[in-house]
Amino acid sequence: MNTPPFRSHLMQQFYSAAKNQSRPPLVLASTFRSKTGNDEGSTRRVHHHRASTTSSPMLSSLNALEVSHSLSSSSRSFREASSEAKSASNNDATQQHHVYEPSISAQSLQQMISSRRTVSNFLHHPPTSLPVEGGIQCQQILSNAIRRAVECASTAPNHKMSEPTTFHRIFSPSAASERLLDISYEVTYQRLLLNKLSGVEACRNEAMRKREKWSKIPAFIVATVGGMEDQYNEEEEQSPYAELPLNAPHTIQQLEGYASSCASIQNLLLSLHSEGIASKWATGTIIRTHALRNLIGCKKDDMVVGLIMVGWTKQVPRMPRRRRVLEGDVLKDVNI
Repeated sequence: MNTPPFRSHLMQQFYSAAKNQSRPPLVLASTFRSKTGNDEGSTRRVHHHRASTTSSPMLSSLNALEVSHSLSSSSRSFREASSEAKSASNNDATQQHHVYEPSISAQSLQQMISSRRTVSNFLHHPPTSLPVEGGIQCQQILSNAIRRAVECASTAPNHKMSEPTTFHRIFSPSAASERLLDISYEVTYQRLLLNKLSGVEACRNEAMRKREKWSKIPAFIVATVGGMEDQYNEEEEQSPYAELPLNAPHTIQQLEGYASSCASIQNLLLSLHSEGIASKWATGTIIRTHALRNLIGCKKDDMVVGLIMVGWTKQVPRMPRRRRVLEGDVLKDVNI
């Protein structure tokens, strides 16, 4: 029986495969030549060479190759283990020092809120970058958008689900919008005359300019909050376009209702902005007149919180420069 002169299983396979080749590797040539003698003597020589500390150069090379392979395998295993340990350590360090970042949807919502602007110049139709699809009329687009906006507005916090805010919608052109434009003209004209800022003709021109500007606004929303103090005394005779005295909330519940209405309006503005629709929240003299209250059918305890103008715009105004810094001014940490 021919016993390969190697202990390693890998080298034994290499030896057996080389025997069957017509031209074996040079490193095994002397081994194969020694096999031409009797097997017993060859076997003794092989065992002698294994036991001898001064083996032939050929066997020394093979034994060195075997040892080198074993060391290489051990070194590779050590490097792999070290690499895995280092990778695990890095992962642990990464988890320990990981800085939380909001999700993409959260960042999109924050960007949408931050990008909302108050618009003064409106268009009756969407700009070319926002085409009207399917032949839907612009008024229908605004009608649906305002309905969705009011749904969002109704989710604002309110005291014990009192839901004190009501939204009155006016589309332009319509009989209601024409009446609103007349009210805007008269209120502006009388205010300018009362303050004596200019002559009669100049006051009329300025009032007409404002009326024409408002005529380009495709929709209006008047927000009112109920449960307030009586907003006017019917016994007092005064012009329907004169400014009524401000009757602010007196009780905690009234204050909560007014605050809830303001939060509702913000929700409405953001919903419209998310659909590419511009808006403006106006709180001028016109919201405190008999004429506007009669137009929308206010009750005595209804307080008009704002007149919201809705439409499209060619260009969104830039972000204004803030007067206050965030850290340490707007946002302050309370330390005891």
